[in-house]
Amino acid sequence: MSNFIPDQPKQAADVPWFDDVSSDAGWQGQTTTKSVETLKSEIVQAVSRLGGMVTGFQKGTFQIGEKKREGFRMTYTIETGDGKLIPGRMDIAALPVKNTYSARSSYEKRAEKSLKMALYMLRNSIDGLWFLQQLSPGYAPLMPFMLSGSGDLTVSQLWSESALMTNLLPPGESDFIDGEAREVK
Repeated sequence: MSNFIPDQPKQAADVPWFDDVSSDAGWQGQTTTKSVETLKSEIVQAVSRLGGMVTGFQKGTFQIGEKKREGFRMTYTIETGDGKLIPGRMDIAALPVKNTYSARSSYEKRAEKSLKMALYMLRNSIDGLWFLQQLSPGYAPLMPFMLSGSGDLTVSQLWSESALMTNLLPPGESDFIDGEAREVK
């Protein structure tokens, strides 16, 4: 497996250290006993309920500011009505783990727990997207993670980098065209 260090938006949120979070503050999954493989399998099932097909998980490292965060890049596709496959991607960065002067094995265990916590919370989030899809007609829950025309950035990443409108216009279009709509009876 190869590692990756993706470019991050300038306004990436500062997150707490894994060692400092608690369920009282809303964090979940710190004590899960499920394996990484079990959590990945549950994520595959959750994405499938939304109409997506997970094509892979690539383990890697995110460098966000001064903090290194282990994580995964999950790729998936959605099939359109005419049979085309549209790719999508979710980058999942676990909370950073303090590298204290204790034994290396202790750090590795905490890093694995942080990674499992991230997958646990991702699974819960995707389940929440399914609920929202049921309650909001026309909602496309995987749309923010679909890859843009350039293929490098997701729709959410384009939005966070304030390039959304320019990059979402059809090729060759530079402006929106004003028009009038009226109902035909």
